[in-house]
Amino acid sequence: MLLNKKNIDTCSSLKIGKDKKGNPLKIRIDKLTIVSHFIRKEEKRKTYAKLKKIRQKKQNVYSITYIKNKEEMPYRSALLIKERKEHSPLLLRIDYSPINKKTGGIRLDFHPQYLTPKKIDRLLSWMNFQLGEILYHLLARAWITRVDVALDLYDRYLHDYIWELRRAGKPKYFNEEDGLPSVQLGSNRSRIHMLCYEKLDVFKKKHERYDKNTDLIKVNFNKYKKFLRIESRYMPNSKPTSKNGNPLMLKDILHMENPFTRLQVYSIDLANNLLKKGYILTIPPEPSTHALKYCIQRKMKYSRIPRNVQRIFNKHQIRLFDKHFIWQNWPICVNQLSGIFTIALAYKDSGD
Repeated sequence: MLLNKKNIDTCSSLKIGKDKKGNPLKIRIDKLTIVSHFIRKEEKRKTYAKLKKIRQKKQNVYSITYIKNKEEMPYRSALLIKERKEHSPLLLRIDYSPINKKTGGIRLDFHPQYLTPKKIDRLLSWMNFQLGEILYHLLARAWITRVDVALDLYDRYLHDYIWELRRAGKPKYFNEEDGLPSVQLGSNRSRIHMLCYEKLDVFKKKHERYDKNTDLIKVNFNKYKKFLRIESRYMPNSKPTSKNGNPLMLKDILHMENPFTRLQVYSIDLANNLLKKGYILTIPPEPSTHALKYCIQRKMKYSRIPRNVQRIFNKHQIRLFDKHFIWQNWPICVNQLSGIFTIALAYKDSGD
């Protein structure tokens, strides 16, 4: 069967226990974006000059690609860093030379799912060799602008549940041909939004040959475990110089709020119950409370959901996983960042 490669997972996640059915629970950081600033103009000038030198000189360990960003981007220039091997994924993107003076002088976009702690430290060592001690200063001063936390639940399926993110707008539902279903809860611009989608775990057989240049890959579903990923994308909207808000500094990442708190999950029996009671004519394909409530309001001509109907929703709310237990394991995730975190935590920056 052909399957979109976006639905295939070849990376390792951390085992943190089992759910009520005895199925594995896994977690990892998929993306970490940090921004930092220069205290002195000379710092910035030297760093930008070294970044220019990196892109001009052939590297032995890493492949470097220079990009001139589009006009709508906040930074003029970027370096893409990959391992020097065929089909290497992006490990780090460095954006610099901001258009707006109020924007931080440099942005580092890490992809930890492709890096072991040892590989992270090797990458940081290489960056330190290229940039010098300023790298440590930048990490110590850095604040987080985005972190993606992926929670994996095995032998679970998207359409077995109804999904909701409290205080979020209209969801987006995707169910394309040759792909697995997914639903986005919340806006891309919100402080927190979530993606819930199904994937195949091929980590143990990731070295099997298939054409990685095509979007569709022929796979045997019976060979691999299927899992449901709940990916929370957290984007703090404050920086250290902001008068409003509370920035999340890289060195304080252990104190990050639980990004799964607002997620609410309901049994599929909710949709069946509403259908049986005549509140909806058909069950909508999108597995969200928003879609169900829209159907109810349209059929019953309600301007808002009545209390007796809301009680039906409340009755079918379930605890798919223990949010508190999941977040107790956050320090294990942070440990996987290795030097990215430990340098920021321990290094005494002269600008502090």
